[in-house]
Amino acid sequence: MAIASYPFSSSPLATEAQYALTASRWGNDGVHTDDLTSTALKVTANGTSTLSIAAGSAFVNGATFENDAAYSLAVTSNSGGSSARKDLVVLRYDASADSIVPAYKTGGTSAPGLTNSPGTGVVEIPLAECTVAAGASVVASGAVADRRWGVGRPVAYGTSGARRPSRKGQLLVEGNDIYLGDGAAWNFVGTAGAPAWSTYTPVWNAGSTTINWGSGSTNVGRYKIFGKTCHLKIQLQPTGNPPAYDDPIQVSLPSACQSAIREVGFNVVFTSGNGEGSAVGTAMTFPTESTSRIARIRFPLSSNASGTPGAAVVNSVNMLTNEPFNIRSGDVLTLNGTYELA
Repeated sequence: MAIASYPFSSSPLATEAQYALTASRWGNDGVHTDDLTSTALKVTANGTSTLSIAAGSAFVNGATFENDAAYSLAVTSNSGGSSARKDLVVLRYDASADSIVPAYKTGGTSAPGLTNSPGTGVVEIPLAECTVAAGASVVASGAVADRRWGVGRPVAYGTSGARRPSRKGQLLVEGNDIYLGDGAAWNFVGTAGAPAWSTYTPVWNAGSTTINWGSGSTNVGRYKIFGKTCHLKIQLQPTGNPPAYDDPIQVSLPSACQSAIREVGFNVVFTSGNGEGSAVGTAMTFPTESTSRIARIRFPLSSNASGTPGAAVVNSVNMLTNEPFNIRSGDVLTLNGTYELA
């Protein structure tokens, strides 16, 4: 069995297959776009027997495809069919034809598969899945499902002091920290190995009012993220005595929580430096109100709900700035727990 290595001055790239094998590893097959909400090579239908492929470019098996204007592609009729048919619009790299062209592939009750024979064969990537009704030769405007792949970008490396502009969908590695670009900023994903603690400044509010805990107060939030779970610690040590607000105290999260259910995994400890003792409670999110905040801090109490002496029942009370404690300088409020990220 022969072996080969290239390109060298004595053995340059000599064939199309050698080039394809080499160049296909330079990037992922797909449409050149950072965001698949773009219209690059997007397929649309208008209820006629042709589809329209928007302008754009793509990379397939190491070769480039460009389309600088809307391109029409004929729909294969299903006039003799007794049931709806699912078809694919693909970009087809064909080494024998020296081309990449849009192609329409008919299927059946499910869409057809993709051909993938790199080198001297045929390689296809999907653009759209179309449904052609039984007996029809047209595709309705709502019968096209986007199936484009994005080429994406290679992982970037850098330092926090010299960060490149954010690119949507790109990963950035700084030391062991990993960030995901959204086109405007780099969003922290996690830390390789043991995640590092990150800090943020919690924002406290009562209703629509932001609570001022006093100049020089200690208000620290620390968190670390494992996958979709955030471990959170918040400690507040006020230096003032804010007004008595009627609304429950709320505090911001470093990242949004999931919206399906309430999170109740926060332990709360309050210690008074003003002779009011201490208490242990719990905190929770109310996703129907907000996914960006801990919405309630509650402490258990006993109350005589029936009016009969001795008939105490378990109850709890929301924490306000002055209830069940008058929070002021010298007090310490600590929250510690985990929650699921959105």
